[in-house]
Amino acid sequence: MQKHAPPRSCGNMHIPPNVTCKLMNTNIDKYIVNLEENIYDNISHIVKEDSIDQIVMRDLYESHVLEYRSAKFQEFYFRTIKNENLYLKSVDFYRQFKKQYALQGIDNNYLDNLEVNKREILNLIISDRLSELYFNFFHKAKVKYRADYKEKNLGSFFAKLVHTFRPDEYCALDNPIKDYFKLSKESFYVSFFIISHAYKKWGANNNKIIGTIKNELKLLDKREVIKQDKLTNLKLLDLIFWSRANR
Repeated sequence: MQKHAPPRSCGNMHIPPNVTCKLMNTNIDKYIVNLEENIYDNISHIVKEDSIDQIVMRDLYESHVLEYRSAKFQEFYFRTIKNENLYLKSVDFYRQFKKQYALQGIDNNYLDNLEVNKREILNLIISDRLSELYFNFFHKAKVKYRADYKEKNLGSFFAKLVHTFRPDEYCALDNPIKDYFKLSKESFYVSFFIISHAYKKWGANNNKIIGTIKNELKLLDKREVIKQDKLTNLKLLDLIFWSRANR
């Protein structure tokens, strides 16, 4: 006869396993919602009607159009964003990607493995199988360390790659922005989803402010460093908060 797991005890109460799972999931959901709401409120405190001029001039134009290194990076960014054809035809996409995003501690053997599996990786991104992508290629990745190899979680690499092909839904998160939103003690993987969802929700609820920022930036950016036709709400917020986090 099959034995069933005994109910969990909580004081004088006995809680069946399925109820325990529901309670756990509910508490996790509340925790994540709370973090997301804090980020949403932080964005609203910074990006508002009476701060638009300062944001456009200081956080966008000066930081990403006039600043040489950022402006050069934007060329690469807008050339590669949602460009599946370039991705599949390139023979060194991941080496260029690592270089342009200044991703540290990643050896060429690891990058070559990504290159070999680039079609599978793209399919996982497009089909939204992101947990599979993360745990197959970026979680505890074996990278060269001196004369040996060590396991390393490459959350920043994962986030930027997913953003490249899903720029309307996921942000290109990096550690300074993660820390800026007070998520330094959270995993990069979880923070990526929380901040992405907060960005997306805020952008959807603030179309007027987003539109005004884009229009003012376009007037200043005569060289069109920031390609307005490819500029998503998530990218715009990333640019703003990258400037804030690195100031």
